Amino acid sequence: MSHPAPLLSTTSLSFAYEQRRVVDLWSQDFGPGLCWLRGPNGTGKSTRLKLLAGALQPQWGTARIAGVDLVQQPLAYRREICFVAAEPPPFEHLSPGERFGFLARLYPNADASAWQRHVQGFGLQPFLDQPLRALSTGTQHKAALAAALALGTRVVLLDEPLIALDAAAHEHLQAVLAEAAAWRDRLCLVVSHEALGVVPSAVLELAAA
Repeated sequence: MSHPAPLLSTTSLSFAYEQRRVVDLWSQDFGPGLCWLRGPNGTGKSTRLKLLAGALQPQWGTARIAGVDLVQQPLAYRREICFVAAEPPPFEHLSPGERFGFLARLYPNADASAWQRHVQGFGLQPFLDQPLRALSTGTQHKAALAAALALGTRVVLLDEPLIALDAAAHEHLQAVLAEAAAWRDRLCLVVSHEALGVVPSAVLELAAA
């Protein structure tokens, strides 16, 4: 019996910082749904997300989303993926609303109604017209999450998404993650030291070197 092709796959993906190999020949297949990527500090969890997002250039290997290759088709690949890092989002001179408008022009499946839903869920209404650099770290994080979750990409990468969230925003994100666990044609890959509060579709445990 044939198996369905993976939604996201890595082939020998590798990256080193100053001669220290953090990600070493990583080959992995991911199906749709919610995958929790776990492991001790130093196992390269955040580095893997940055490689998958195209924020770091792999020194070897590649990744593919539904056959679209990170190395050979970088622009097409990046339209299929969005990434929320643990650090503040880029374009800090823009307001949350302006930033989503900018991103929506780059991603063909961006959904303005989904953006409004996440603005409500994360309590961003009072901050929509203020520059990101004037907002607290927690509000910047919520704005980045709201935008990423509304872009409609095939793959969503979230690095420590539960940090710096108030109770209402935490509850909203958990509801979104529960929805992601039921996805059949999309993937949400999450790095989190904190328990997700929902049952993921899969758990990938990284071992210390």
